[in-house]
Amino acid sequence: MHRTATTLAVALFGAMLSGCQQTPQAHDQLDAVLWTQTSIEHELLYQQTYAAATRQLQPALADPQWDALAQAPRDLAGLPPALIVDIDETLLDNTPVNAKSVVDGGAYDYAEWYRWVEKAEARALPGSVAFMQAADRLGITAYYLTNREPGQEADTLRNLRQAGFPIKEAGQILTAGTAIGGCQRAGSDKTCRRQWVGERARVLLLVGDSYGDFIAAPNRLSAQRQAAAPYQAWFGQRWFLLPNPTYGGWYTAPYADRDELSDGEKRALKERALLLP
Repeated sequence: MHRTATTLAVALFGAMLSGCQQTPQAHDQLDAVLWTQTSIEHELLYQQTYAAATRQLQPALADPQWDALAQAPRDLAGLPPALIVDIDETLLDNTPVNAKSVVDGGAYDYAEWYRWVEKAEARALPGSVAFMQAADRLGITAYYLTNREPGQEADTLRNLRQAGFPIKEAGQILTAGTAIGGCQRAGSDKTCRRQWVGERARVLLLVGDSYGDFIAAPNRLSAQRQAAAPYQAWFGQRWFLLPNPTYGGWYTAPYADRDELSDGEKRALKERALLLP
């Protein structure tokens, strides 16, 4: 009788203890943010890419016909050298904002993002400062094409300078939807901004973490492959693409960018896009 009571008490205690334990809520971005922040592979890929880009600066500068813009041939005579770089997840690491969403168990918090931009505390990604400083020493002007919002230029400039990037003025930062003469595209499309830079400079290299940092195409893999096909040889030569598993067009493509869908519907469509054995 005593043994039975003891066994029952132990079982009840175990049940109560398990009820007090909390299982972490699943979050779609946990592994992506963890890899970005903690893996040696991420660090080495950035260093490798920026080292390769640095080696291309002098050959590109020496060739007066070298051009990294995907547009019709143009007269490059007399144009000063420049490069076009993205900012977020290319030069600056903003994953602490994603990490907070993961730990809090919620969706990406845009109010937190605005506060983060204002604080200007994002750290430089591996290899990025050395690359930008090398370009600056060669007299190459950098234009920062970012999909941050208009009005965030001053905070962005402050963050870039604090992180060690050799940027001279806020006019080098072209935010989403910047009015570029008669050329107007949707806010995140960088085509018009690239053309604007191309009218003023010979663009030697493009560096970014997203397909749209190089060329525009509908957010479908087949269309993107077709648009990129003529420029395959430019990747690793004129275009330098960095890995970003936390966000991008690929993340919303399975549900056709329909943000009005519920989280469950979005996840179901993403799972449907997977290739299975």
